Amino acid sequence: MTVGRVVPVLNIIKDRSTNMYRVLITDDEKIEREGIKFLLAQEEGEYEIHEAANGRQALNVLRSEEIDFLLTDIKMPHMDGLELASKVREEYPNLPIVIFSGYSDFAFAQEAMRYGVKDYVLKPVDPDTFHTTIGKVKAELQSIRSKKQKEEKGKNFLLQYFLQTYLYSGNEEVLKKAGEILDESNWEQWHCAILIESDKAFFDNVPDNIDEELMQGLHRNFFYLNLNTRQSVLFFSDVYCDYQLVAKHLYDILKQNYSASFHLAVSSRFEGHEALPEIMSQLEQTMEEKFYHPDVHVFNNEASDSQPVNAETQDSRLMEKISEDISRKDVGQLKKHFECLVKKYENDTRFSAMYVKFVFSNVIQELFQENQFSEERKLDHEVERLYSCTNLKQILAITQENIKEYEEFLERSMSDSRDEVASVKNYIYQHYAEDLSLETLAEKVYLSSGYLSFIFKKETGMNLNRFIRVVRMEKAKELLCNSNMKVAQVSEQVGIPNVSYFCRSFREYYGSSPESYRKGTGEEDENTGSHKE
Repeated sequence: MTVGRVVPVLNIIKDRSTNMYRVLITDDEKIEREGIKFLLAQEEGEYEIHEAANGRQALNVLRSEEIDFLLTDIKMPHMDGLELASKVREEYPNLPIVIFSGYSDFAFAQEAMRYGVKDYVLKPVDPDTFHTTIGKVKAELQSIRSKKQKEEKGKNFLLQYFLQTYLYSGNEEVLKKAGEILDESNWEQWHCAILIESDKAFFDNVPDNIDEELMQGLHRNFFYLNLNTRQSVLFFSDVYCDYQLVAKHLYDILKQNYSASFHLAVSSRFEGHEALPEIMSQLEQTMEEKFYHPDVHVFNNEASDSQPVNAETQDSRLMEKISEDISRKDVGQLKKHFECLVKKYENDTRFSAMYVKFVFSNVIQELFQENQFSEERKLDHEVERLYSCTNLKQILAITQENIKEYEEFLERSMSDSRDEVASVKNYIYQHYAEDLSLETLAEKVYLSSGYLSFIFKKETGMNLNRFIRVVRMEKAKELLCNSNMKVAQVSEQVGIPNVSYFCRSFREYYGSSPESYRKGTGEEDENTGSHKE
């Protein structure tokens, strides 16, 4: 037997392990309490000891401290062990109680059993009898703790199921259903989110407690939600915090401990659960930056620099954004960044006409970097038109005209993109059991990873990682319902070799374990919270 130890109350950490017990010893004789403490020190495990000299003191301790079990004498002043047991049973019905009594008190000890006393030990205490009694109490406590952990784990799966459904759907009915089962109030306390993306299938093979490991490294708490084999998102509650620094620290931890390559996207600050779907979309959009800045690993949706900068630097940053927008054929973002330029020069007359023409001619030149578009329109002609303008209104009109022509050109070419997206989807349907990466899929249709990512989400409404997960989960459901394959075989068949991760992922997606779903007990779970992608 491994000898345990008695831990002083002042030195205890509140987040204890399952091998830690908080014990209240109640006896009016100090020497008797010392004897019990000595015997406990011989038992396996760690014990936080609290002491009381009578029943009244014991009740005060129970009302101020979390106690796992009570060891008490029968005969004590002010309030004896029987009265103490009666009051404890009223206030703490599940607290295990062990009574110590002499032979002359045997009848009292038997009476104490009516108050739910777990066991009694005759004095003088025999070490073997004490060991057996404490073993019974600890076994019951471990059973209770195990049941509680299982219940908490089940609640956590449901919370992840409802949260992920809400993130992608924005459906308020999901919140209503979640509120009927769970306390989702924590969602209101979140103020920032960080999306982690790996270059390979990573999250299906990490330890189940990776969130705890990251919390220890960051020295701060968060809610962890796995999205798929390549992505997870963390939600933080701290209001006053530089989350760009947190993300950089998080990246350093991941880089140091794991061999994969990671990119992180930091959301803007937000308030309330209503913002969560938009925040999720924003994180996915921000993560797209990795295609254009592969050497950067942390991206932020907030303004990258709050310090004042000169006009040339501002223009350089905006032109860099506009160039990226054109590269990924994102007209929405292009118009947004173009408007930033327009507002700047509409409201500031300090710049020379030549400099303003130079700035907006750069926008037109970026548009003509698209080879097929440049074949339809002549760059030199458009630049010459712009430089012949006599006022800002004319300059903006010509630039906007070219942007509109570019948008129409993209609409004409979108039919090809739809074909490419359809080809990628068909490939996923046929090869979902394989390790599919964005790079592999982009090669199949001869596109850059960044452009495929952009057009796929625009066409389907979800990113590739999420689409692959949806296909795998739908196929897993089909196999569970229409075949006799074991869960491990289903997991392998749908491209998730790690059975433990597959079961967690399935439960987070459908709100029911694979076994329950197959037996039909998951049918109710699905109906109470259908997963809409």
